[in-house]
Parts: sequence; structure tokens; C-alpha cells
Amino acid sequence: MVKIAGALISLASICFAIFYILWFFGYLPINPELAVKLPVLAIVLALCFIAGWVGYVMLTAPRRPKQ
Repeated sequence: MVKIAGALISLASICFAIFYILWFFGYLPINPELAVKLPVLAIVLALCFIAGWVGYVMLTAPRRPKQ
């Protein structure tokens, strides 16, 4: 099952890379400006998610007993 998931992830990443290259160079009829905006949005959202996750872990972590 893990090998199938790995193969699907690899295939999806290759397909997305091909799609993104075609889109970036204008071979697909999608606004090429989005080729820059969407990855920047994804990076910003990922950073916000990581910061929120770290904050949540810090907030909910049990206190260490004083020694």
C-alpha cells in the first residue's frame, strides 16, 4: 500500500510539474500572472499554518514540574 501511495505521489508531482511549466510559459489559456501569485499564496499559507501549529503546540504543551 505504501509503494502504491509513493507511486501516486511521484506521478502526481511529475504531472503537476509539466502542467506548471506549460502554464508558466503561456502554452495553456490560463492567466500567467497566477503562475506567480498562487505559489506565493501557497508559501504564505504554509508559513501561517506552521506558525499556528507551533503556537498551538506551545499553548497546549504540559508544564514541566520544577525540580
